[in-house]
Amino acid sequence: MMNYLNTYRRYAYDLDRINYEAKHEPERLIGLNENLLKTDLGFIADRLYEAKEDRHIVLLSGPSGSGKTTCVKKLGDELKRHEIDVIQISMDDFYLGADKVGRLPDGRPDFESVYALDIPLIKKTMDNLLTYGECVIPKYDFTKSMRSEKTKKVRLEKNSAVIIEGIHALNPVFSEGMPVGNVVKLYVSVKQGIKDSEDYVLTNRELRFIRRLVRDHSYRRVEPSHMLSMWDSVVSGEKKYIRPYRYTSDFTINSIHIYEPCVMKAFALGLLSEISPESPHIEFVEHLKSSLDRFEDIDSDLIPQDSLLREFIGGGSYDY
Repeated sequence: MMNYLNTYRRYAYDLDRINYEAKHEPERLIGLNENLLKTDLGFIADRLYEAKEDRHIVLLSGPSGSGKTTCVKKLGDELKRHEIDVIQISMDDFYLGADKVGRLPDGRPDFESVYALDIPLIKKTMDNLLTYGECVIPKYDFTKSMRSEKTKKVRLEKNSAVIIEGIHALNPVFSEGMPVGNVVKLYVSVKQGIKDSEDYVLTNRELRFIRRLVRDHSYRRVEPSHMLSMWDSVVSGEKKYIRPYRYTSDFTINSIHIYEPCVMKAFALGLLSEISPESPHIEFVEHLKSSLDRFEDIDSDLIPQDSLLREFIGGGSYDY
């Protein structure tokens, strides 16, 4: 629709500057990052408002731990500012079920593959929304690894947008054949790491791992050892199914919160300390622990309730 050359905001902060502001001006440091993310999402909402089409489908993708769900909700808030009605749909509800997907070499269901989704039903849903303004959405039951009998009927009025979020949302299999003017593609990821004067203290992938570690333990009861054991397969799936399409987006959002290690360390260090010294991942764990220890602490009570970080540490104003 309106490719902006995949430009995104980068933060020119290094470890020393982050620590100085975390110690002396934490509210300013936090407010800067929060306001800039709001500005970036507001810019996208403005462009949709200025477009001629009455109905829009926003396909939003990004790797694990990027904060996609919060970006969906924040973009929805910005669109509502323009009196654009918003419907949010998760591609996760279109999973076929554990008994209907391919298998990994170890025998586990391959839920990272795009073919774990009901592709024809997703395309039919998008077409019905644009053509007729309504559709029926399935509901996936993650506790049973199968599609629920429950469904949800949604209606897309004129001057409306539906935001479809999922790791495969930018795969051309979904947008192929759709009206170009009605479909907007948005890629969200942590696009940079944090450096000191010599090298990376934490890479962008490590920042995403820490987010997942904290969130999955608190809200999905995933033990740190299991998170470590599955991370390589998560990254492998991202390289295969997500990264090849990131440059096809109309907009890219850098979801890093440059101060986030100062907050996340209080949640992550205890979890990392549970890992046995005999773990095959102990070198990675010790690296994360020593890196997090280099950051000044910021009290999580200072984090706004609508912050993207609340998706991972909890206590936020959005429902997840």
